[in-house]
Amino acid sequence: MFKTLLASLGVGAAKIDLILDDDTVTMGQPVNGKLVLTGGNVEQKIEKLTVEFHVTSAFQRGDQTIYVDDTVSTIPVTMDAFTIHSGEVQEFSFSFVCPAYLPVSLVRTRYDFRSNLAIVAGVDAKDRDAVVVRPQGLLRNLLEGFQRLGFIPISEGYTGIRNGGVQFIQFQPTDWMRGQFDEVVFSYSPARTQERIEGHFELDKKTHGLIGMLADQLDLDEKKGFFRFEAAELASVERAADTIKRFIERHAQGLIG
Repeated sequence: MFKTLLASLGVGAAKIDLILDDDTVTMGQPVNGKLVLTGGNVEQKIEKLTVEFHVTSAFQRGDQTIYVDDTVSTIPVTMDAFTIHSGEVQEFSFSFVCPAYLPVSLVRTRYDFRSNLAIVAGVDAKDRDAVVVRPQGLLRNLLEGFQRLGFIPISEGYTGIRNGGVQFIQFQPTDWMRGQFDEVVFSYSPARTQERIEGHFELDKKTHGLIGMLADQLDLDEKKGFFRFEAAELASVERAADTIKRFIERHAQGLIG
C-alpha cells in the first residue's frame, strides 16, 4: 500500500524513454525510433501514451523578450489503456514524418519531442528529447547560399504562430563583404517557402569617422525593404548564392559608411 501511495506521487512510478534513430531531422522526412516503458515498484494502469513535437524560440518586441513554445504536432503512440507491471519493460515503435515548412534550427530556435505517459491516479511520466531540424527545398538552398558567401547567423528568432510565424536571421559576413556591414538581416515566413521565399531585409553599413557618424544619424548607412526570390533564383545552392550576392550589391549602392 505504501509503495502504491508513493507511485501515485511519482516516486517509484513507471518511466518512459524515447530513443530516436537519429537526433537530426530533415523537414518532410520520416523520424523513427522507439519508446521504452519501464514499470516502477508497483503495477500501474496507463491511460494513453503520446508524444508532442515542439518548437521553442524567442524574439524582441521593443525592450521586451517574447518567448515562444509552440506544439507543431501531437503523435498518438497508443490511445488504448493498458497495465504495466512492476519492473516490466514494454517497447512501442515510434514513427513520425516531420512537417516540411518549419523554421530551421538556429541560434534561438530549437526543437524537442516530449513524451507523455498518462498514468491513471498518478503523476504522468514525461521525457524530453532535443533534435536539430534541418531545412529542405528552397529554404535549404537559400541558407546554404548565405553560408557559401561566408555569412554566418549571429542572432536569430522565430515569432511563433500567434505572432505571424516569422523567422528572422541576422548574418555576419566573414568572407565576401567582411567588415562592411554591422547588420545583414533577412526575415521570412517558413510556412510560405514552397514556391518562393519573400520577406523583409535590412542592410546596415559599418560606419567610420565623422562622415560615418553623420550618416548613421541620418540613416544614410542603412537600407530596409522587401525581397522576393522566385524558385528559379533558388534552384540550387550556387544559384541562391549568386541571387543573394547580386541582391546585396544592388541594394548596398549609395549607402554611406
